[in-house]
Amino acid sequence: MPITFLHYCVAYVINKVKVGLVLPALIVGSVIPDLEGFFGFLTNERLLPSRGLMHSLIGVVSVDTFLAVVVTIWVFPVLVPWIFRLKKNEVTQKCRLSGMLLLSALLGSLFHVLIDSTSHEYNPLLFPFVNESIDTFVFLSDWYLAAVIVATVLSGLSLAILIYEIRRGTQGFWKRLLVD
Repeated sequence: MPITFLHYCVAYVINKVKVGLVLPALIVGSVIPDLEGFFGFLTNERLLPSRGLMHSLIGVVSVDTFLAVVVTIWVFPVLVPWIFRLKKNEVTQKCRLSGMLLLSALLGSLFHVLIDSTSHEYNPLLFPFVNESIDTFVFLSDWYLAAVIVATVLSGLSLAILIYEIRRGTQGFWKRLLVD
């Protein structure tokens, strides 16, 4: 999905609904499945398809969650404070390994894959057991129209989140959006 980062808004909403989840892990989990396309690009898709294991349910509970946990613990606390000028110790504290961090990474990845399954032409939900696309969830049985609808909804939700957070004030803006 060229608009990978629109999945962020779902992570934000899940975090608001379920108290105790780890927002950084939700965020990382919500974008990690699309690394598959990046890996495929690096290898000219000879070794990895652009949508395969990391966009399947087995991939969510294994590879995606594992990678999301690793990135949340080791990369997020380094990059986010540096880019957004947040206190490194506050970000690092939030990114410590815990059961809630694991659950958050899993949920972020799961919702990414489920959202993609409503709007993509190829949905390998049961890969590697079944290579065929599972298109049951594609809106109106038209993946192109569904992609436009999903992108529009996620864009609108992202805009609503930005407006809501800006109205709350600029003090702590990035911390609220990225760390909680």
